[in-house]
Amino acid sequence: MKNPGTGMPIALGLFLIFASPSLAQDRQPVSSSTGQAPRGKSRIEVGLAFAQTIGTSTFSSSQTIREYAEDGTLNGSYEVGGAPGGAFDLQYNLSEKFGVRVGAEVFSRKSTGTFDAKVPHPFFFSRPRSISGTQADLDFQEAAFSLTGVLRGRSGKWNLNLEGGPAYFSVEATVAEKLSYSDVYPYDTLAFGGIVSTTKKVNPFGFAVGLEIGREITSAVSVVVQGRFTQGSGDIDVNGAKIKIKAGGARARIGFRIVLARKKAGA
Repeated sequence: MKNPGTGMPIALGLFLIFASPSLAQDRQPVSSSTGQAPRGKSRIEVGLAFAQTIGTSTFSSSQTIREYAEDGTLNGSYEVGGAPGGAFDLQYNLSEKFGVRVGAEVFSRKSTGTFDAKVPHPFFFSRPRSISGTQADLDFQEAAFSLTGVLRGRSGKWNLNLEGGPAYFSVEATVAEKLSYSDVYPYDTLAFGGIVSTTKKVNPFGFAVGLEIGREITSAVSVVVQGRFTQGSGDIDVNGAKIKIKAGGARARIGFRIVLARKKAGA
């Protein structure tokens, strides 16, 4: 059984590793010109966050299956569940009010497929046999990369960032290539035996928007929470049939924003 107490030391260690360069800057000697500690607006920031997919997404498929010199059909409906993931971004602030952010997030999700098929009969034409079934734990790996403009606001130790821009997705989805079933004489009924799966890749373009609220805990580090929505779609080919894959969705994030560069007073 996993020790639940190991997560906090690991998280604290990561926090100290990433925060230490910025904290070290805050401990720089005072300026020879003004006698003040380093201060001023940062140009470069890094964001690290835990992310969680909210809700589910769906896509469907329809393909022709050929057996006994006759065409049948295989229809599938996939529901992709939520999953935890990680997010990283690098932000360059052009001014106090506007910045540019390059970000990435990764999720390892699972989908459940529900399938309905009409399978030709080995003895009779135009007498298809019906079969249906469900298969879970189908892989759905998703990464998203975004380039967004950031509108920045500030009140005391509170920061507000509103971002939006294009996104590029990399998706690997496991889908049904064909049906597995069993039948016995006189072959009028079928027993569902799962699917023979295949993994397909697609790289659609889309968009990303988000609203982030942060609270400074030091001059170099803030705790942030964010609501974010991304979306994109692209087609994959399975046995000549096009399947439209949906990427993205609603996300919630919590993490840290770290200042990497800060001006020296009197410089």
